Amino acid sequence: MITNEKKDDNKIIIIENPEVINGENYFGKIALVHPNYVFINSIKRGYETIATNGDVFCPILEGLNFEVGQTVQFSELNPDRDKAGRFRTEKIFLVQNSIDLSTEEGRISAVVKFSKLKSPYHQNRKIISEEDKNKAAKNKPLLDFVQQIGYLLNNNSGYNPEDVVRLTEDFVARTFSMLTPLGVTCSIVGDIDKDTEQQMIQENIALYNESGLGGQAESLQKEYEQFKKVRDVFNLMHENNLLSYSSVIDVKHLPELTTAFPVLFINGKEGLHDLSAESDPSPDHAIKFLADCVGSQEYSWFYQLYNRRTRPLSRFSGKDIIPPSLVKIMNKAKATFDYVAIMTPYHDVASKEWSDPNWLRNIDPLMVGFLKGLPYMFILGRWSGTGVFPLLLDCIADTMNHLKINKHLLKNFKNDSYWYRGKKNGGTILSNSDDNGLENYANKLLLAYDNGFVFEFLRGDLHNNPDYSF
Repeated sequence: MITNEKKDDNKIIIIENPEVINGENYFGKIALVHPNYVFINSIKRGYETIATNGDVFCPILEGLNFEVGQTVQFSELNPDRDKAGRFRTEKIFLVQNSIDLSTEEGRISAVVKFSKLKSPYHQNRKIISEEDKNKAAKNKPLLDFVQQIGYLLNNNSGYNPEDVVRLTEDFVARTFSMLTPLGVTCSIVGDIDKDTEQQMIQENIALYNESGLGGQAESLQKEYEQFKKVRDVFNLMHENNLLSYSSVIDVKHLPELTTAFPVLFINGKEGLHDLSAESDPSPDHAIKFLADCVGSQEYSWFYQLYNRRTRPLSRFSGKDIIPPSLVKIMNKAKATFDYVAIMTPYHDVASKEWSDPNWLRNIDPLMVGFLKGLPYMFILGRWSGTGVFPLLLDCIADTMNHLKINKHLLKNFKNDSYWYRGKKNGGTILSNSDDNGLENYANKLLLAYDNGFVFEFLRGDLHNNPDYSF
């Protein structure tokens, strides 16, 4: 969940997957240290915040040393007989699995640990070497997002359903801050008097028009229509228990998701033609929208490597059977989002010029919704029921291995192919050189990956570096 709450200079600590450490144990932070005792605050059990009416007292044995800010674990929380209404525990242990997210190294460590989390669904996953996964980790996927998660867990009880709803409503209010003074309802639960709200908006639109402010009236109408879409999306996700800390991700992280899940099957609200059989298709509106989401030519080319021909949702097939609950969500989402995509690690069905039919697939696709005009992705579900992190490094490494092994097949793309944001005819044709432009592009992308900068490359942040300039 996106948060813009101010982060202070304190270290942000996150407990590694607390729900599987021990759901019955308590966790907290050392608030005060005395030679014979400590006080502990920020008490949680799993992801539930525990009200303790003040700091928790714990005696400590001689020779044991604790420091303010350390995360500790304990199994008992008892009333303090010496202080009415307060609590104490008798023995605490340092949580060795805590991760310091205030540093880049700590956030990379968190990505590694989160990527290793598994569910029973992942028993048949493709085996990727530790060396390849470590190389993927050095490219720092979702690094800023990891810090947001840590902040939410420590400051907002991000896994408490009530807090997730509050955070979501705060996000809606911030995103549409120009509407909140007009009295719109940002609630994503319960009944909303939409007729009264609509009437209020129309009265304000009429006021702007009568005052000669037609531009303002048009802006208000567009903003309100977008607001309703977003509110409906979150209401849909809440009704289906989909809201979590990772429900919304900044679109700047689309390169990470597309690298892990590069082959997309898409539904467009405005309708889409199946381009799978076209020999040299002109890019349709779905290709242009998704290729433009990040804003760089580098990402646009990468997207088209695996998605030159739009595949409709109806063509999705394979051993990853869509859970019926996700099918129901997908059917509702298609009426709400401009684009709904099933993002897959199915490299064997990449663009037919260079697909490798013998490539062993990985598993566990991701369903994502996109709304025009909003720089966010809405995570609607994953086949395993997990978030975006499990197998993330495995899938990124698999894509880069696929590109490295099969890049010679990029010669099959003709330089005069239709190509969105290409280098010829105002960006409609792939290349204006005698050499194949895609091979040169792939070599630069792989060089960036080898040096830990592939996502900066895809976001177009390395233009001033001659080694990666494109």
